[in-house]
Amino acid sequence: MTRPYVLDVSGYQPQAKYYNFWQNWKNRGVHGAIVKLSESTYYRNPYGAGQIAAAQHEGMQVSGYHFSRFRGNSQLAVNEANYAIATANSMGLPHGSVLVLDYEEKLGYRSSNTQAAIAFLNTVKSAGFTPVFYSYSGMAGLWDFEEIHRQTGAMLWIAAYPVMSGVTEPYMNYFPGISDHIGAWQFTDNFYGEHIDASVDLTGVFTQMTQQKITSGGNLDSVSFDGNGMKVSGWFASDKAQGKQYTYIILTTEDGKELSRINVVTHDRPDVAKTFPDIPGGEKSGFEAVFQYTSEMVGKKLHVIFRYTDDPAGNGNFVDYVSLLDLTKSAANLDNVDTVVFSNKLQVSGWFASDMSLGLGRHFLILYDSAAQHELQRIKYDPASRVDVQQAHPDIFDSELSGFSGQFDYSSDLVGHQLQVIARFSDDEHGEGNHIDYWFDPFNGPAMPVIDGKTETEILVHSFNAEEVKDGLISLKFK
Repeated sequence: MTRPYVLDVSGYQPQAKYYNFWQNWKNRGVHGAIVKLSESTYYRNPYGAGQIAAAQHEGMQVSGYHFSRFRGNSQLAVNEANYAIATANSMGLPHGSVLVLDYEEKLGYRSSNTQAAIAFLNTVKSAGFTPVFYSYSGMAGLWDFEEIHRQTGAMLWIAAYPVMSGVTEPYMNYFPGISDHIGAWQFTDNFYGEHIDASVDLTGVFTQMTQQKITSGGNLDSVSFDGNGMKVSGWFASDKAQGKQYTYIILTTEDGKELSRINVVTHDRPDVAKTFPDIPGGEKSGFEAVFQYTSEMVGKKLHVIFRYTDDPAGNGNFVDYVSLLDLTKSAANLDNVDTVVFSNKLQVSGWFASDMSLGLGRHFLILYDSAAQHELQRIKYDPASRVDVQQAHPDIFDSELSGFSGQFDYSSDLVGHQLQVIARFSDDEHGEGNHIDYWFDPFNGPAMPVIDGKTETEILVHSFNAEEVKDGLISLKFK
């Protein structure tokens, strides 16, 4: 019987976010995808969500992996595990899927490396994912896999390449049988000569396609702002929550530094109980809290932790659901650019909102000459209410007060020039200092307004000058 193959992909395979990539490999016997999610606590695969979605669309069982850098440090291992879990949840890796610890650093001591790997894998397991340990057969002296398996239940995904050139099938005579718990063998990094990693699934760990019983799960449903209050809501239920009567929502940085925690009371979620009937406590699994939005959070990606614990202070024995909160978002739109009759003004209006605007209380519009690359004029504005923007972008800070409008001085010298409008939030009265900008797309300076020859308009001026331009057109200048 031919065993199924599995491909593992990362940011080096952006093409794996397309359906036809997986269609082509399916024809070669590939039935599973293992997508790189993250590395250490500083990198997330920018194509990961698309690669997961594309592989699922083509019927692949999808798993994820995390490339570790914790070097035998168990606390760092837990931080990296939470980073991987948050990434998996945010990228749409299904609950219960395999989440692999990719351990490749040839450093440290066998005992500490083993304990750190156990800490990582048990954190992953507690979060409702299936733990798997990956490494090279030549590194077996740096970890004790039998102890890892005993304490975590993780299967081993082992790498050994007997042939370095392009291969189309594993040479089983070279199988690295270093354990009785090997679930898959990565036998090449050049499958079919296309420089992509391939494994043979020996136990169905990556391709079994059977629905696992889901006993733990959660979701960060929404984040919304009301002034400086940031409301976080979602759900979390787990078979490991029994006896843990205290519930918390905790905010941390990506590397595990805690910023805030709030003791909450869970509320009814009948939708969760209906969708996940095998998860105990799903009917009352709703989490919600309002945090103060602070400068420590601005411009960062945080972890939101929903926690059940037996400790009134929120520590002790606990089980967590970790998700990603992105506070680096900006959005804007230039609704209108037009010249104003009789005043030689360029009228602009639109909106700009940004998570990075906390503490930047001065607002400016800048007219910029794109071709000459220099600023033409800068004006202050008072932000206006835009309820429509808040409804469309509730998860962006201060989106309700994001409207702008202003008038720049304008002359015929700018007609046809490539111009840009820049919206700026700043902490400086002149618009310098700390600031965040949004550069709108360039546009050609519009023509000066011309009266249609039929409309009568009366205005009051101190003085005016009139001269004939050509073809009966008269130029009027007012003061």
